[in-house]
Amino acid sequence: IASFDTVYSADSTEFCPFQSHAQYLAVGTYQLTDEQQEKVRVRKGKLYLFDVTDSAVTTDAPGAIGASSTTALLQPKQTIDMPAILDMKWSHNLICDKQILGVVDSIGGFHMYSFSDSGNNSSDDHLVNIGHTQATDDTSVLCLSLDWANRLNASDKRVVTSHSNGDINILSPHQDAYVIEQQWHAHDLEAWITAFDYWNTNIVYSGADDGLFKGWDLRIPDQPTFTYKRHMMGVTTMQSNPHREHQLVTGSYDETIYFWDTRAMRAPVNTVQTPGGGIWRLKWHPTRADRLLSASMHAGAFVIDVLDEQYNTNITTEFLDHTSMAYGADWCYLKDMTDLVASCSFYDHVLHFW
Repeated sequence: IASFDTVYSADSTEFCPFQSHAQYLAVGTYQLTDEQQEKVRVRKGKLYLFDVTDSAVTTDAPGAIGASSTTALLQPKQTIDMPAILDMKWSHNLICDKQILGVVDSIGGFHMYSFSDSGNNSSDDHLVNIGHTQATDDTSVLCLSLDWANRLNASDKRVVTSHSNGDINILSPHQDAYVIEQQWHAHDLEAWITAFDYWNTNIVYSGADDGLFKGWDLRIPDQPTFTYKRHMMGVTTMQSNPHREHQLVTGSYDETIYFWDTRAMRAPVNTVQTPGGGIWRLKWHPTRADRLLSASMHAGAFVIDVLDEQYNTNITTEFLDHTSMAYGADWCYLKDMTDLVASCSFYDHVLHFW
C-alpha cells in the first residue's frame, strides 16, 4: 500500500494499540557510523512517527488505506534523533494515565515516549520523552529487547529488558521514574529477547545467541526454572499469546518457529518453518488467537494461521517485497483494519505498509 525510505537501517515497527491513536505507527532505526567515542563506534538511530491514514484513502475497497493504482508514499509526522534503537513496545495499558511507547537503545537506555496533550486537534499529536532509565552503567552494552508485563494485568507496570552482555533486568515504577528492581546474568552471549508470560507475570522467558531458551520465576531468579536447547541456532524472539492461556511461540536464526504449551515445556507442541531466513520478530494478531505474524529476515514477512490445538499451521500470506533482512513487523490496531501490517528491513532501509 505504501513505502518509506528510512535512510538508516530499519529494525522495529510498532502500531499504537489504543483506538484514540491507533492510526499511529512508530518505526525505529539503527546505524553503525564511522564516528568513535571512547574507541567505540557510535550507533545512531531515528524514531519515526507515521499517521498511516495520511496515505490517502481509496474508494475502491471499503476501509482500505493507500492509493489503488500506485504505491503511495508514507511521510513521517515526526522524526526524533537518538541512539540506535534495538526494540520498541507500546504498553497496552495506561501508565500514569498516559499511552506509553517503550524504547531501548544501543547505550543501555530505556526511554518512555507519550503523546503530547494536544487537545482535540489530532494534527498536533506528537511524541514527547517523559522518562529515561539507564539499564546499565556500561554504555558499550546494548539493550536488545523489552516487554511490558501489563498486556493482560493492567496493575503490573513492570518492564523486562535483555542485554548484549547476557543480563536480564526488571524495571519497576518508583515515584516518578522507572528503576532497576532486579538484575541477573541469564546468558553468556547476547540475550536477543526476553518476554513476560502475560497470564502469569511472575514468569519471564529469555533467549540468546547461545541457542538457549530459558524460563525464570521472578520470585526466585537465581536459577532458571528450565533451560532448553531445542533451537539449532540463537533464539531471537518470543511472545506469549495474549488471547489464549498457556500458548507461547519462540523463533530463531534456524528459520523455525516453535509452538509451546507452558504447562508441559519439555518439548514444543509443533514447529513451522519460513525457509530462507531466520525468525526475528513474532507478533500475535490483535484480536485473533489463531493468527501469527513473522518477520523472517531474508525470507520476508509471513502470516501464519494456527489451525488447531496441536498448532498445525498454514502460511496464508507471504510478503516478499523486502530485498534485505526483515527485522520488524506489526499489526495495525485500527478497528476493522487489523489485517494491515507494517514491516521494515535493514540494509535496504525501507518500511512497507501492506
